[in-house]
Amino acid sequence: MSLSSPVPTYTAGSAAWWKDAGVRKLVLWQVCILISQMTTGYDEVVVGSFQSMKPWVADMGHPNSSRLGLITAVVFIGGFAGAFIASPIIDRFGRRAGMLVGSTTTCVGTVLQAAAQESDMFIVGRLLIGMGISFTCIAGPALLFELAHPRMRGTITSSFNVLWYLGSIIAAWTCFGTGHMLTSWSWRIPSIIQGLPSLFVALSVVFGLPESPRWLYAKGRPEEARKILGRYHANGDETASIVESELSEIDASVAAGRIAKAQGWSILWRTSANRKRVGVVIAVALLTLWNGQGVISYYFSPILTSIGITSTTSQTGINGGLQIWNLICAMFGALLADRIGRRPLWLLSFIGMILANVPLTVASAMYANHGSKAAAYTVVVFLFLYDAAFNLANNPLLYGYPPELLTYPMRAKGMGVQIAVSEAALTINQYVNPIALDHIGYNYFIFYLGMLILGTAIIYFTFPETKGKTEEELATLFEDSVTPQRTLEGTESGKEPAAIDEKMIGNITSTKL
Repeated sequence: MSLSSPVPTYTAGSAAWWKDAGVRKLVLWQVCILISQMTTGYDEVVVGSFQSMKPWVADMGHPNSSRLGLITAVVFIGGFAGAFIASPIIDRFGRRAGMLVGSTTTCVGTVLQAAAQESDMFIVGRLLIGMGISFTCIAGPALLFELAHPRMRGTITSSFNVLWYLGSIIAAWTCFGTGHMLTSWSWRIPSIIQGLPSLFVALSVVFGLPESPRWLYAKGRPEEARKILGRYHANGDETASIVESELSEIDASVAAGRIAKAQGWSILWRTSANRKRVGVVIAVALLTLWNGQGVISYYFSPILTSIGITSTTSQTGINGGLQIWNLICAMFGALLADRIGRRPLWLLSFIGMILANVPLTVASAMYANHGSKAAAYTVVVFLFLYDAAFNLANNPLLYGYPPELLTYPMRAKGMGVQIAVSEAALTINQYVNPIALDHIGYNYFIFYLGMLILGTAIIYFTFPETKGKTEEELATLFEDSVTPQRTLEGTESGKEPAAIDEKMIGNITSTKL
């Protein structure tokens, strides 16, 4: 099989995915991967809810503000540390191994959290939960991308973070129900439930979750890679044209990976093109966290109180409705990713937040200065619109866009950097947002207006479009030359590829010796 001709465009028929038996089975397995992100959304809500439960406060020894800050932020510390441990494990032992280690670690953490007799044990449990989440947040998007059928790669990869909101909804309503209990079961029951998604993911790995064909090919197991592609992308036909095309792409990226392997972490900054890739990935991590949306969770309850909605039941109900609204908007964004493209979706999201930020700030000022209830109601409306704009791109593309930018040899490491940066930024947010809101109130949104304008400029000038591109085309996004020519002799028998022009491979993967 020769690679001297261009790799054909994937069409694979026009039937809907649910009419294709192979793709249908693959999507069911991929849903198992998506479920892992429910744990993250669940965790973001559950500990905040615990703080309003008297039994939890008593069991934790009536922690002061510093201790509460540590209890909340330790999951991010675990995630930061886990990001650097996860990447080499995922590259060496496989994406499935990363999912298994991550989900198992999270399960252990939730057991410790649920059984905690004092705050130290609770903190250790949350530390392990953070480490487990980092594994699944690195392995999950990579495995989704590398398993996905080409015609739905963008949609399925963009869906990874959508279930964050499903986790947050379940946590909010679970705590709403158990919060009326007067024993420690008020917080132990939600803690136990937190481990169920991870247990499900661990069992899915044990009972047959497919491995990444790219990882298998890289480990000298091309026939296994062919079987997976044939089974799920071509209904069992291992000689189908789509399978041959995908193997051609995989061979090119894996051959480059063999050359780059000795570089280790330096592959991330070794060339200008790779530095650009990592720069955009870091920008994605920061722009999705520093755009003002995170302030809404702190600002929402005081605003509701200010307009006369003061009961816990009413505030919880409205907040629960907001989470459902967020889930719908994020799902809509994931569906748009393959229709209008990633770059337009990013721009639409940030411009939408700018358009919501300005009237939100004005209405907040009117309420602060005049106590106008009409202004307060306006603030609530624009908080909903702010979230809607945010979720069009920032939720689905947070983990959907970076795997497309990162070539196979640097994907796990690059995702590790993204997770580490995100966890560091989340830790800063945890401490800065409440302080800033307490001191400058609505003026804090003016700061984020500047961040949104800066973010829009960064997206416009540096974010490339990835919609509809093959693996080879994605590998040349930041290159001047895109003319890879090589042959794939002996690959089907598991042999090493024929002689490779290293200069050519450098053009494919941006890795120079």
